[in-house]
Amino acid sequence: TLFRSDRAAGSPHSTMASSEEDGPAEEQPRRKTLGPLATAWLTLYNIAMTAGWLVLAIAMVRYYMQTGTHKGLYHSLQKTLKFFQTFAMLELAHCAIGIVHTSVLVTAVQVSSRIFMVWFITNSIRQIQNEESVLLFLVVWTITEITRYSFYTFNLLNHLPYFIKWARYNLFIILYPVGDRKST
Repeated sequence: TLFRSDRAAGSPHSTMASSEEDGPAEEQPRRKTLGPLATAWLTLYNIAMTAGWLVLAIAMVRYYMQTGTHKGLYHSLQKTLKFFQTFAMLELAHCAIGIVHTSVLVTAVQVSSRIFMVWFITNSIRQIQNEESVLLFLVVWTITEITRYSFYTFNLLNHLPYFIKWARYNLFIILYPVGDRKST
């Protein structure tokens, strides 16, 4: 099955967070957690997405080291970028079938906004492909996605390094305003 019932407080797959205010574990309601099939799928998905964004990060660094400029970077990365941004549409299915406990609507807005930015804006308007704003969203997205997908992977494996947790909850303080400022 995709889910199994679990009473373990603090389980990384539980639908609700546990705290001491909730009372002893035996008084807490049963929570749905991921079954082995869903856990395996989500782990593989998150590993693939982390690897894909790492490939993009390495390609960006290599491109800049070889050329000394960001001009032409989007063109050199566009196939990989389009693939991984489009592959993220699976997150809608994850929400819809309930293996992740996130709103389908919220996920749809997040995923579709990036797909729109890549496929319909940056891909369609060649004049902006060499702009610094494109470089900036590529860097911000890459750092964000490597952090996010590695966080999910380690969390699913019940081995979350402090640095990954710290990065997941703190890098946005720098990345969000930088990305937001450059997208305007």
